[in-house]
Amino acid sequence: MSKLPAYIKMYNTIKAEIQKEIYQVGDLLPVEAELEKLFSVSRTTVRRAMELLSREGFVEIKQGRGTMVLDYRTKQNLNQVTSVSETLRRKGYTVKTKSMYIDIIHAPSNLAEELMINQGEMIARVQRIQLADEKPVAIMKNYIPYPLVQGIEEYTNQFTALYQFLEEKYEIQIDAAKDKIYAKGADFTEAEMLRVKPETALLCIRRVCFQDERPVCVDVVSIIGNQYELELSMMGRYK
Repeated sequence: MSKLPAYIKMYNTIKAEIQKEIYQVGDLLPVEAELEKLFSVSRTTVRRAMELLSREGFVEIKQGRGTMVLDYRTKQNLNQVTSVSETLRRKGYTVKTKSMYIDIIHAPSNLAEELMINQGEMIARVQRIQLADEKPVAIMKNYIPYPLVQGIEEYTNQFTALYQFLEEKYEIQIDAAKDKIYAKGADFTEAEMLRVKPETALLCIRRVCFQDERPVCVDVVSIIGNQYELELSMMGRYK
């Protein structure tokens, strides 16, 4: 039986310690020189182990500051339709909504096209900041044809997970979704809302939700990049 390379052994050990919360989210790992002595390995081995941990979302390597432990738990599986709020809850977070605002607007051309309605028709706009364990993690905007959710503005601050609320109150069962995913740096307003520095990496999702092949909602979500992951499984090779 072949022996595991030293960097894999080191990776496995530190990964297990992170999962057991010996190293907690936000902690800095020991510096390279300390890790060399602790594991009796070379600096190259230490760096290979850290790079592997970084690629898998367990740590972030910050030049001149050290290696910080990230919250690896927050993954959203793209094979099922689930909201950010639902994903955070399943990973053990206490999820709350801050500063919810619901208003009714006329659909601009891009939203009208996505929702397959006429430009200018009434749509409900739900805006809020989502908190995970009291920390701002996402800016969320949702757009829904108003005839499907008449009176939704009366429920401001009365729900956290929108999909669940739509199912229970309006019998809207979201059964499919189409996502556009991209990254960008936080502008000043987004940085203030999320309590991060401007240009902090954000993971952005623009989603169209469907019920029985009919679009019922458009979501626009911006999430702090180092606190969230998307997990996708693929089958077959494109030819």
